[in-house]
Amino acid sequence: MAHPNEGSEAVDVPESQGDDGAVAAFADYLENEDEELPEDGDADEDDSEAELDEGEEADGDEQEGDEPGTAIEAPVSLNADEKAVFAQLPPEAQRAWAASETRRNGQVQDATTKAANAQRAAEAHAAEAHSKAKAVFAEQLAQFAGHFSPQTPDPELARVNPGEYIAQKAQYDAMKAQHDQIVQQVSALGEEAAQEIDQAFIQQRDRELLAIPEVANEETRDGYFGRAFEAAQALGYDREILLRDGNATDFKALVSAQGWKEKADKYDAIMAKQMRRVRDAKTAKPGAAQPKGSRTTRALTDATTRLRKTGSDADAIAAFEALGI
Repeated sequence: MAHPNEGSEAVDVPESQGDDGAVAAFADYLENEDEELPEDGDADEDDSEAELDEGEEADGDEQEGDEPGTAIEAPVSLNADEKAVFAQLPPEAQRAWAASETRRNGQVQDATTKAANAQRAAEAHAAEAHSKAKAVFAEQLAQFAGHFSPQTPDPELARVNPGEYIAQKAQYDAMKAQHDQIVQQVSALGEEAAQEIDQAFIQQRDRELLAIPEVANEETRDGYFGRAFEAAQALGYDREILLRDGNATDFKALVSAQGWKEKADKYDAIMAKQMRRVRDAKTAKPGAAQPKGSRTTRALTDATTRLRKTGSDADAIAAFEALGI
């Protein structure tokens, strides 16, 4: 019969050493186990730290790998193929390309605006020149038609030869009707040219006025024109003539004149106030209580008196200081 342990690893069984020997052998075994195996707490702590480090590295790698760059929208000026290429570029290249497109689009817009303004100005000048030429042509036609005005037949012919007079009168009436029609057409041409010239002038004036910031802003436009009309009234301008014939330069000059007038009015008011103080100081009774500001008034009076006598710069400065200027 086979032995139960046959075919398995051989186990060294020490010989029986008695109770004391067994106790000593077990103690040696425990000491060897303590040296080979680490403490449970340290092992778990080391394992957890190792797992934590590996997890942080994995998370960092995942964040670095998964964090996309800031998405930049492709400029609208690019076509489909260019947008596809744009999407494959790194963010730095995308920003550079987008900035370049923005700058280029701005330059194109500026150039287009300047070209459009130049075209409008050229068209306006051409239309104005055409209208002026039409007006000159109408005037020349009127003078030319005047030289060919038909003459009425001699009334004496009606007494001598009534039949001939009737024939000439009929011919005159027909020629006069044709001549009047031509004159009317020439007059209409001249009126049309004058209207076109006025319209071109108004359009050009409006463009120049809208270039003024105060006029371009709807909130300050009425105030700007109000100051211009106020100055025009003070200077004797007719409002209707100004509206019809005044250009942007005229309105700018009137607004500037109104500003000067307002400053002059303020200066006159200050001087009038100072002169009232001087007159009040002169009319004050001797020994009476001096009104408030009488010391300033006396200083002004003394300074102006010295200035009239000497005319020196120092006395002039003293007079200005007494005025509070």
